[in-house]
Order: sequence, then structure tokens, then C-alpha cells
Amino acid sequence: MRPPYATVSIVVLCILSFMVQGVLAAPAAWNFVLGFSMIPAVVTGARLLPPDVPSLGGAFSLLSSMFLHADIWHLAGNMLFLWLFGDSIEFALGHVRYGLFYLLCGLGGAGAEILHDPGSLDPVVGASGAISGLLAAAVMLHPRGWLTLVLPRRRIRLPVPVYVALGGWLGIQGVEAMAGDLEALVAWWSHLGGFVTGMILILPFRRFRGRFGAWR
Repeated sequence: MRPPYATVSIVVLCILSFMVQGVLAAPAAWNFVLGFSMIPAVVTGARLLPPDVPSLGGAFSLLSSMFLHADIWHLAGNMLFLWLFGDSIEFALGHVRYGLFYLLCGLGGAGAEILHDPGSLDPVVGASGAISGLLAAAVMLHPRGWLTLVLPRRRIRLPVPVYVALGGWLGIQGVEAMAGDLEALVAWWSHLGGFVTGMILILPFRRFRGRFGAWR
């Protein structure tokens, strides 16, 4: 099986983006987040960003926000599930198709968040919508499958069924919600939109039918 190049690339981009956030001074770091996070009111054109905030536009923020994260735990949780699920979905779809599938799931999550509250000024960041799409793909393709941990020169089958991992993902979101304001901390609509998008797209996107190598 070929290495999961697309998954590795996404992880690297997320880590690099977080490092940029970390090295910037406080005002510049916040402006960076504002400029490249997904703010529904900015995307819809209802509000404009301040002129001193760097931005490539609301449409671009739909993509850039997927690679930003609120803190180290947000990043670590998302990258863990991306690594656990991404390689097998990438093998099922192929590198390019997998990358497109990932981005479309993220866009589906952003779209759901905008439809829920188009006038919101809350910046939305994180890969959760896209990763929710990967979880949906895993459940659709391998409801009785097992997770596989990909290491540089080996793959380790973990004693964790896909549906248990899905429950773990939901549990992590619940813990984050209990740690702060329910609506402000967790973009639930983004999760739901990404999951539904993944369920809809995985069947036409998949390359093969039946079982796939990593989860046999």
C-alpha cells in the first residue's frame, strides 16, 4: 500500500499553520486568525473585516479555516483522528480524489455553519468538519472494521472498532463543550454538515467496492 501522501500533507499544513499562529505577537496572531478563519457574516458579505486584518477574502477563508486551530489540544485531537482514519479512506479513493473529498466535507461543514447563523461574527477554525466527513466515510464503508495505525514502515491493527472510535470522537467534542460555552466552543453545525456531506459523497467517490486492505 502506498504511503498516505495527502493525509501527511494535510497534517503538515495544519501544524505549520499552528506554528505561524504561535510565533506571531498577540495582536498580529489574532488578526491572522480573523483574516483566515471562517466568519459567516464576512463570507455572506454582511460585514467587512477591518482594513488592518490580512485576508484573501471570505471565499478563501472557507478553505484556510480548515487548517487553523484554536489551541494545541484542538490541533492534537483533530490530527489524531485524521491520522487514524485518513490513510484507509485515502487508499479507498486515491490521493487526488481523497484530497477533494476531504475539502468538500470541510466546505459542507462550513456551509452548514453559515446556514445555521449567516450573521454570526464568531470565527470558526479547525478541521473538524472535514474529519467528520472521514468518520462518515469509515462508518459507511466499514461499519464493522477496525482502526489501523500507520507508522513509517509498518501498520498496526488496533483493537478499536470504527463505531467505538466514532463514539470517542463525539465524546471529545462533548468534553470540549462542557469546558466552556456550548455554542461558542464547538461548531456543532460544522460537524453535522461535514458528516452528512461525507455520507453523501463517499459512495460516488469510492474507487473499489467491498472491503479495503487496511480494515480487512
